[in-house]
Amino acid sequence: MMYQNVPVPKVTAAFGGGYVGAQAGYAWGNARVGQTFAPGAFDDYGWGYGPSGGFGGLYAGYDKQFDGGLVLGIEGDYSFASVKDTTLYRAAGVDDPGFGGVLELEAVGSVRLRAGYAMDRWLPFVTGGLAMAKYKHTTVALPGGAAYADVEDTVSGYTLGAGAEYAVTDNWLVRGEYRFADFGRHPSTRIAVPSGVPLHDEIDLKTNDIRLGIAYKF
Repeated sequence: MMYQNVPVPKVTAAFGGGYVGAQAGYAWGNARVGQTFAPGAFDDYGWGYGPSGGFGGLYAGYDKQFDGGLVLGIEGDYSFASVKDTTLYRAAGVDDPGFGGVLELEAVGSVRLRAGYAMDRWLPFVTGGLAMAKYKHTTVALPGGAAYADVEDTVSGYTLGAGAEYAVTDNWLVRGEYRFADFGRHPSTRIAVPSGVPLHDEIDLKTNDIRLGIAYKF
């Protein structure tokens, strides 16, 4: 009697369904807060920042897996953050040692579509959609750092990213991901302390981040 070796097909994990997870990561970026008292003032009068720091929060989504391995889904996330930088006010190319600023991203989030291809227990994917960031900008008198004016506001833009997910079990998923976000340029009005006088600026913000996550799939 002759026996034939029958190949054992690879088992592709089922990535379809809803899930919730927790994430943490590190972000860095570039931001400019420029004054708008005259044409061209934005580039010549203001604060240039390179904020960086950590963030952590939750994400949730739903994926649909098709025959052949294609996975399409929608996902949302929200994280509290401490991504910040300090700098001096710069006027016409000259730093002012008596006037500084602090920019901090306090929260970040997004609503995105994602697409991937399931390979065994791996799911490499790309993602993109709407991004938001809540920030606080405080300008201070130096030395001492007494607040001169501040603003808290939220800006929106777009985000693009890529990553990979791994099915540890049929229900538990781990992932790593990179994202870029461009929030564009938005009005940013500081309120002077204690007079309450509005001071009109604009903020231009871009960020990068790397993040790790773990999720439970229903």
